[in-house]
Amino acid sequence: MPQNFTDLMLRKLTSEGQARVEIWDARIPGFGLRVSSAGTKTFVLVYRHRGRPRRLTLGRYPILSLADARTKATQALLAVNEGVDPGLVEQAEDDLAYQFDAVVTAFVKAHCAVHNKASTAKETERLLRKHFVSAWKKRDVRDIRPPHINDILDALVEAGKPSEANHALGVIKTLFGWCVDRDMIAVSPATKIKKPAKHGSRSRALSEGELQRLWPVLEDEGYPFGTMTKLLLLTGQRRGEVTQMKWSQLDLAAKTWLIPAELSKNGREHLVPLSDHAMAIITSIPKDQNDLVFPARGNGENVVSGFTRAKNRLDRLSGIKDWTLHDLRRTAATHLAKLGTPPHIIERVLNHVSGSFAGVAGVYNRHPYFEEMRSALQAWGEQVAAMPAHESSASQRASERQPQPNA
Repeated sequence: MPQNFTDLMLRKLTSEGQARVEIWDARIPGFGLRVSSAGTKTFVLVYRHRGRPRRLTLGRYPILSLADARTKATQALLAVNEGVDPGLVEQAEDDLAYQFDAVVTAFVKAHCAVHNKASTAKETERLLRKHFVSAWKKRDVRDIRPPHINDILDALVEAGKPSEANHALGVIKTLFGWCVDRDMIAVSPATKIKKPAKHGSRSRALSEGELQRLWPVLEDEGYPFGTMTKLLLLTGQRRGEVTQMKWSQLDLAAKTWLIPAELSKNGREHLVPLSDHAMAIITSIPKDQNDLVFPARGNGENVVSGFTRAKNRLDRLSGIKDWTLHDLRRTAATHLAKLGTPPHIIERVLNHVSGSFAGVAGVYNRHPYFEEMRSALQAWGEQVAAMPAHESSASQRASERQPQPNA
């Protein structure tokens, strides 16, 4: 028998040990509350569309208040009166919200933008869109299974990108964990997936002979990729920091570059002294109205892209094998050590907070060692500038520029 719903009545209502109890409101036809055996209370609406009985779930009580539930029920019945099935409309909206590309957009906005540094959020979104959205597009997130994830990770490993595969697994695990927290899925399909590649710390540092082959190639490559790679080598900073360099971070008179805390990996502001050679490279870059030193072509709000193609060119023209752009950071540190730079100065250059600056030493030793850093980077820049071009590299570049005879 229909009853006049009140909040007091609904709060006291139980299933009394039965499998399920349903009661109906006296004010709105077909509007009721279902109580499960576990005590969960859910508003429902029963109606007819084109002569067929239909049931619409409105939401859980008390998350959805009685007043709001009555409003939703009234709006649904008005739609029925107009010949529209509100159940189908809600299902369509629900399906849209569960599309993978829409889930990624919501995750980046609600999670990454709030909990991650800007650089981390950007890299997370890049990995998700490049490897997962491109493959799954509008697939329902509730239908994704472990084999779908493994297919993508295995392809990355086979393409010679084991580190990228491991990072991709990390971000997809975070995404699906967020989906579980939001009650979009019950269990993450990535939970039991192990890293697709063994994690081993790299020890690759380019030799002086390899640098002799690489530097002239960077000269030929020019702006932006050749220029960025030179600065990676001369400053010892991370790729994400160099590529996001801004004119407003540079003090050309003082020959310094201030990396803000939100861009540095350890979240600490880092003042980098610029050697004369780094300064010569930076001041040769044409400066326009854009604050980014390396903006994307046609879109000054984003940094330049296309690293993979550029790196492939550097590999081909220099003949150097098995190296990454991040190895240039290790290369700078290694050669600084060969020049006699003390370990704690190298750590300051790299903006490390471990090693000599870990624990108590890091807390009490506040000396910035800035002038020592400047001297070390100046000596390193002079060594790079003094390296002669490797003959085989120069001849290879010259041969590639020659017109090829017709076959």
